[in-house]
Amino acid sequence: MLLGLYSPRFLFAQSRIGPSFELLPGEHYFRIDGKPSFVLGRNPVGMNPKAYEEQFHQAASAGERFVRIHFTYLPPGEKAGGIDAGMLQSWDAVLEAAEKERLAVLPVLGVWSDWNEGSSKETWHAWDKSPFNAAHGGPAHHPGELFDDTRCRKLWLNRLDALVRRWAHHRAIVGWEIFSELDLVTGATEERAVAFTESAADVIRSADPWKRPISASQSGIGEWPLLLKSKALDFIEIHPYADGVGGQLDDLILSAVRTRLAKYGKPVLIGESGLNSGPPHNTLDVAPRAEVGIRHAIWAAVVSGAMNGRALWWQDGYDQFENADICRHYFQAAATAAAFVKGMDFTGFVPVRCRSSEEVKGAVLGSDRTRLGWFRDTRCAPPNWLERPVSGQTMTMDAPGTSWHVGFYDSVTGKLLSECQSTVHEGHLQIALPDFHGSIAIRFKRIV
Repeated sequence: MLLGLYSPRFLFAQSRIGPSFELLPGEHYFRIDGKPSFVLGRNPVGMNPKAYEEQFHQAASAGERFVRIHFTYLPPGEKAGGIDAGMLQSWDAVLEAAEKERLAVLPVLGVWSDWNEGSSKETWHAWDKSPFNAAHGGPAHHPGELFDDTRCRKLWLNRLDALVRRWAHHRAIVGWEIFSELDLVTGATEERAVAFTESAADVIRSADPWKRPISASQSGIGEWPLLLKSKALDFIEIHPYADGVGGQLDDLILSAVRTRLAKYGKPVLIGESGLNSGPPHNTLDVAPRAEVGIRHAIWAAVVSGAMNGRALWWQDGYDQFENADICRHYFQAAATAAAFVKGMDFTGFVPVRCRSSEEVKGAVLGSDRTRLGWFRDTRCAPPNWLERPVSGQTMTMDAPGTSWHVGFYDSVTGKLLSECQSTVHEGHLQIALPDFHGSIAIRFKRIV
């Protein structure tokens, strides 16, 4: 058993279902069977375990290996700090279903919407229904009391302790997310949120004998330096939504991931993402060619330096709560990217400095021996995402050695388009891109 070979810290072993997942200190990717790997995954949601089973099967069929699940539903009648027995059994069934599909699970154990005083008419603001609310016999008069040394926080941490102890034996669990989008709690401040997060992390580390890695998130790409530097977080999480950048989700992912890697030196997980954070009505998420923008975002994640990619929100099932119908269009959205990286060793992979001719943009990621690249037509932009033939373009990257083998792939089908051998000149490798349509993926392998 792997526990005898490694320090238990950051270890997740799927003894019943085959491969092992682990995040070792100092590394930026989950290891699968001992090999640092990039994973694709999603944010499934359902009203019962059967609904999750269907989504897990869809994810596994697309080559995905990772799911992030909000274990946060508080059923009517549950008391503050208590845990409904029927709900626990349902969540147990969900975890077992994930194991059967060989999926690693990141449970989310708290969520902003339960602690936000927004309008009671807004579906996503639920403080008025919370059992922690004094109006329902709970201990707190204001949501922000969760962040202070109060009876409210003690009850919440007791509940957290009970959940972790119950689920610690589940091999599907790869880590713990204490809380989703801390900054959206009414009354939240960075200092109070950090104190709460550190207390919660202590509880989890005491309750989990496997010492799995821990995180917590902010909304969007919000940045609380004290939180991101805290020892409570073993990896950083971001939620890139492209509202403020005109729908350019691929650009946002590349910049947000690489900025955090450089600044904090911790692994970066994409927890949620989308073309717009708002409900999918009259937004870019329901634009006729939104699927192109999402595809670009998935490929951008592959070459960004993030631990994972895809991680959509509305497209992963939350559309159902807004009477939208977009999820079914994205069942296979990451399949080509998942096949492209399958079995690839990401040991030592870091962002690589590169530049390209004016009509294309993208990024390169890799080591001194193996690299991946992805580039797209700069004209392919929201809201129409028109894909046109591209020809006569080049890209140049810093490179060691004297020669590299280069393979070019269609980013829609995964088909090999062409390959060549290229020579390094004064530390730079210049590549003439073949003609392509919309975007292109590249594999680089050092020869000498």
